Parts: sequence; structure tokens; C-alpha cells
Amino acid sequence: MKNFFAIVRFITVALLGAGALSPGVAQAQQIQLIVRGDDLGMTQGSLAAVEQAMNEGVMTATSIIVPAPWFEGAAELARRNPRWCTGIHLCFTGEWRGYRWRPVLPWDKVRSLVDADGFFYGSPKELFARQPKLEEIDAELRAQMDLAKKKGVNIQYVDTHYFGPGEYPGLDALVTKLARDYRVPHSEDFGEKMMPNVYTVAINEKLQTALHNLEALTPGLWLWVCHVGIDSAEQRALIHTAPEDVFADGVGAHRAEELRVVTSPEVKSEIQKKGIKLVDYRELWNQRHQ
Repeated sequence: MKNFFAIVRFITVALLGAGALSPGVAQAQQIQLIVRGDDLGMTQGSLAAVEQAMNEGVMTATSIIVPAPWFEGAAELARRNPRWCTGIHLCFTGEWRGYRWRPVLPWDKVRSLVDADGFFYGSPKELFARQPKLEEIDAELRAQMDLAKKKGVNIQYVDTHYFGPGEYPGLDALVTKLARDYRVPHSEDFGEKMMPNVYTVAINEKLQTALHNLEALTPGLWLWVCHVGIDSAEQRALIHTAPEDVFADGVGAHRAEELRVVTSPEVKSEIQKKGIKLVDYRELWNQRHQ
């Protein structure tokens, strides 16, 4: 199954080129799916999990957290796998108890983003309540992009860690301009519809929920966001700062099950049966700029 989806993509392109399918009809009826794996570099376990999900599973894109402790390992993994669609998971918070992250820039250059000890705050809500300076957010996010490029990461897109649209005045425009300046797409800027993820679904229900979500997809471009990991002492030690986001059975077990889901024969079979085309941001970006 490892090379199945590459073969399917090749056959589809060949049929279109040969005129066996009408491109207009095919596109109108086609289900396209980006399977995006976040948090690469967050832990050592994230490296092993993402490598398996990208090379043996259905994941089509993954994004690196540059301020996270295993960034160097993530960058090395990206260099070793140049065919991957690798992005940057723009980040200015660190949400885990006892496992805190600092900015890429010297903390005294971005004082409005950090606490008295120079660490990121535990959530966007906590940060935004202190009215951080947009120019400091911009400087830090650009420093993350520049460091990734310096380490040889071929950046194919950007997305955001733990914050979304409309959360802070001026932030959306800032991220849009950053993506434009670095000439990469911003995830969700292609009009992707969100396929429900299984991150908070009970461990023993994740696979069946994912299969149900895939079966329910309709024609169009969809995005499935995943958080894969392995069940290790390191991953089990992760405890969220927000009480409502604490997993009683552990982050490690939940993320390991997500890895099992995206590499499972059942998910691959459902994608094949449904005729879903797996795509990534590099492919979509190239099509847009042909």
C-alpha cells in the first residue's frame, strides 16, 4: 500500500491527458483531500510518528514548530525527505505544563510576547489579554521562517499553532502578508472545507469516526488536520495547561491512535473506495501558478 496513492495519482493524470475523462466533469465530481499533520518537532516522538505517517500513511503535508525543542531533528527530517510537502506551524504560545518554549528571537526583543522569565504564554487567550504588539509578533514569525530556511527546510506552506482567524485585531492580515512575502500559500486559503478531526474523540472510537467522516465527504477540496505521535514516556508526560483540554488517558495514547488511524488499511481502503484524491499544498500552489 505504501506506493498505492502515488500510482493512483499517476493513473488519474494519464487518463485526463489521454482524454478518457473530461477534466471539467472530473474536477466537478472529484473529492480532493489534504491530510495535514501538525506539531512536527514538538517532541522526539513527533519525528518518528510523522515520518511513518508521511511515508506509510495517507498524510500529505506536515508543518514544523520552529521554537519547539526538537526543531533541529524536524529540519533534518525535512531535508532527508525533500519530496514531502513541509510547512511551518507559526507559533507564539507553549501550552504544556512544565514544558515551555521560548521565542526564536532574543526574548528582550519581543517582550510583549513573553512572561517575566522569557517564556511564551500558555494560550493565545492569555497572550492576547496582554495586548501583544503586532510588530513583535511579525518579527518573531519571520524569524521562525528565516531559521527554518537557514536549516535547509524547503517551506511549502504556512499554518498556525493554537490560534485561528479573527482572534486578535490585525493578526489575520499579518499572517496573510507573511505568506505572500515568502511566496508560499497559507493553509485554508484554498477554500478548503474542514473535515472533522478525531483529536478529542475517544481512543477506541477514532478509527470508526474517521471512516465515517471520510465516507461523508462530498465533491470539493477538504482538509483533515491530524496530530500524530507515539505512546512513549515523553508523550505521556504532556499535560495541557487548560483543564478542559487535559486527556485523562494521556496525550501519548491519543496521538499514537491517530497515527494508527492515518496508517490503517481501513482508512486507505475507504479513500480508494470513495475515489478520494489525496493532494498537498505544493501541488495546489503549482496548479494555481501555472
